[in-house]
Parts: sequence; structure tokens; C-alpha cells
Amino acid sequence: MSFISLQRRSFFGALVAVGLGLLAAAPASRAAPAANDFVRQIGTETLDALRDPSLTDEKREALVRNLLDSHLDLESVGRFCLGRYSRSLNDAQRQEYSGLFRDYLVKVYSQLLAQYNGETLDVRPTSQQAGSETLVESFINRPSGPPIRVEWKLHDKSGKLLLTDVIVEGVSMAFTQRQQFESVIQNNGGKVDALFRAMKKQIARR
Repeated sequence: MSFISLQRRSFFGALVAVGLGLLAAAPASRAAPAANDFVRQIGTETLDALRDPSLTDEKREALVRNLLDSHLDLESVGRFCLGRYSRSLNDAQRQEYSGLFRDYLVKVYSQLLAQYNGETLDVRPTSQQAGSETLVESFINRPSGPPIRVEWKLHDKSGKLLLTDVIVEGVSMAFTQRQQFESVIQNNGGKVDALFRAMKKQIARR
């Protein structure tokens, strides 16, 4: 079972994976313009990597895994995506879910990155800040079709900016993933283990 249709959501999924590289941790004390310049610079480097024809599946997975571990708040995002079911996990299930969630993201988004098709990034000069959260606005320019508005949501965690969500044309990718996870659990009698089995099946796919 695939939670995300790779054909239907290939571009949106790639945005999320690219975003993990675009929003590599910058010091939280940086002013918004400097942070935007940083995002733009890292974005250019990331897109250059995607254009590299020597980027194998294994290297792509390693790249995504490193980006996830370094720049995504895996614990917070994973807990959010599981919704109310996160409170019902015992210690063993919580540990298993943590590993599965990471491996699931690596598998899905490394596959989606393989479908990169020449998109470019335009980071806007202003950012919105509310407490420890920062919202960076950008537009993804496509070879064909109008630009797509993408907002990158970060929060300050112990002095480090971490990505917590990507909002595409007003649609939260984290919330969408949460709906998908909850649907699997609800359709299987409220059993979280059913989600774990589905995630393992997705991870094993080639």
C-alpha cells in the first residue's frame, strides 16, 4: 500500500524533499534577509545536486536520510502525523514507529526526488515570524505551468532552526500525511500495528 500516489503527488513530494535541503539549519539569530539569502544559496546547491546524472538511487536515499536527520524535527513531525494515536503507543511501539517513520520518509521522498524535472526556486525577500516559528515564502517555477506558492515552516529548537511543515498552495503536507496515517488506522479497527505493516510494505518497495 502506498500512502502517496507517486504519479499524482510526485511534484509536491519532491518539494518537501527539496525543502529539507533548502532549509538546512541556519543560526536562529540571523535576520530574515540573511536567512533568505542562506535558503537561496542552499537551494541552488540542492537543485544542482538533483541535476547530477550520476546521482544513483543509493546516493539519493543517503542524501535524503542525511537531510532528514539534520534538518527536520522528526520527533515532532512524526508525533503530529500519528495524531491522537501517538498517545496510545507503548514504549516498544513508540521506538518502532520512530524508526519506521524515518525510513518511510527516506523511501518515499528519495523516489519522488528521482522525478525532478528542472524546477527552480524563487525565495521571497520577506519572512514571517511568530514566536519561535518562521514562515519562509517561495515560489517553485516549473518548465510548464504557472509557479506554485510554497511556504516552509520552521521552528527554533534549542537555538537551531528545524523544518516542521511544507505548505503548498495553502495545503499542509504534514496535515495531509496525518490524514493518510489516521485513515489506515481507522480502516483497520483502530490498530496502530496495521499502519506499521503498511509502512514496512512501502519501505520494502523497489
